[in-house]
Amino acid sequence: MSQRIVDIIGFKEDLGLDYDTLKDLYMVFVEELIQEREKVNSHVILHEVEIVRKSVHNIKGIASSYRAKLVFESARNLDVKLKLQVFEELNSFVRDLNKRIDEAVKEIKIYFSEQISS
Repeated sequence: MSQRIVDIIGFKEDLGLDYDTLKDLYMVFVEELIQEREKVNSHVILHEVEIVRKSVHNIKGIASSYRAKLVFESARNLDVKLKLQVFEELNSFVRDLNKRIDEAVKEIKIYFSEQISS
């Protein structure tokens, strides 16, 4: 499978992980991404900017660690808007982050399901 969202193979090769450990780590990553996304979505609605910023910061960190470049870039873009207090376009940046997280989660799940059937 072509990896365009998450560099799982590069992560595996750099760390020298076995398949089971790699899968376990990426499943934790998926859970963390989903939890942080839920926080962003619920707190944006409530206009709780500091909580949103903290969750976006967390997403940037874990996305960078697990080589989810597009998720990282989307979170970084949202973080810039939050820091500059540019709230008019905030919803479009949140939508983009949601889209990128969905794509990353899907790619990770497909990668590990394909590895089982290979």
